[in-house]
Amino acid sequence: MTDLPERQRLILKEIVDRYIRFHEPVSSRMILEDYGLEVSSATVRNDMNDLEEAGFIAKPYSSSGRIPTVRGYQFFVEWLLDLSELSREERVEIVEAYEMQQLDVEQTMRQTAFLLGNMTGCAGFVIPPRPAETKLERVVMFKVTHRLAFLLIVSDIGIVEHGYVTLEEDLQPDEIARIMSLINDTLRGIHLADIRSLSLEDGPEGWYERPVRQAMLVLGRLLQHRMQRSIQFEGLLNLTETLKEVVPEQAMDHFSHLSLAAQDEASFIEAVAQARDGREGLVVSIGDFPLDGLGSFSVVSRDYRPHAGVLGIIGPLWMDYGRALSTASYLANRLESLLSPSHLRSLEE
Repeated sequence: MTDLPERQRLILKEIVDRYIRFHEPVSSRMILEDYGLEVSSATVRNDMNDLEEAGFIAKPYSSSGRIPTVRGYQFFVEWLLDLSELSREERVEIVEAYEMQQLDVEQTMRQTAFLLGNMTGCAGFVIPPRPAETKLERVVMFKVTHRLAFLLIVSDIGIVEHGYVTLEEDLQPDEIARIMSLINDTLRGIHLADIRSLSLEDGPEGWYERPVRQAMLVLGRLLQHRMQRSIQFEGLLNLTETLKEVVPEQAMDHFSHLSLAAQDEASFIEAVAQARDGREGLVVSIGDFPLDGLGSFSVVSRDYRPHAGVLGIIGPLWMDYGRALSTASYLANRLESLLSPSHLRSLEE
């Protein structure tokens, strides 16, 4: 952490914390009233001048208190990284929300993004695990009507895709069961990306049967959609009120930049990877997230297993970093637990 005298560290933490909570410049009088420091107001002002010269705080206008700079927020986040923790009630709320989910990976990602935004008052995002690293667990197909069946693709992290299959002939349940057994025995454990390129010439006996070819055709079509890595955003509108309150003249401009960035999913996913630069755990980008127009925002991200998924929170520079860090960390751990093979097996039993 940045090497500062203890009193200046205390003053800087107070300035950042107060500004996050009240969105107003912090004066030396406020700091003296809060901490009862046995020093004069002139000493506190001198410390604040030193912090301003070092680039941790700034005056928004003359004769005002101070507000944090990007460097000040970075100092505050470094201090919080090992301290943040959700309350027991908040942890219970998250667990109960997840208990409503089954094995549907997309729904689970959406629920996670919603919780990230809802718990922090910011915007939440979840990048699913890399499809190319996900392996097939099984395919489930069951008859819906006379010549219509429903196909469900289950991977090692849960249900990844589903869709309908139009049958060319009226198959009986035992015939569908045989087709599923043939496909699952052949494909279980193969990466989803590789299944699309499999040749029917390499299959076992029965692989050429028309119903099997139909199921494989739909399977490949559904996986083609899944190979395009997407991102779930929730809570973007949460940011409008705080932007209007703190930077009313720039609020719409800031929000429009964020909205455009969220629409370009491929660029956003690439920017997250660039910001993380291969690091594990919590990574915080304060005003330097590598996308144009997001200089007024901070992005807290956290990886989760398996297959290199990432979740995170987008907020203004004055966001509540303690809550963002603890929420991202806790939800990543919960998501890892939900997507683990042992959890999936317990749901099946």
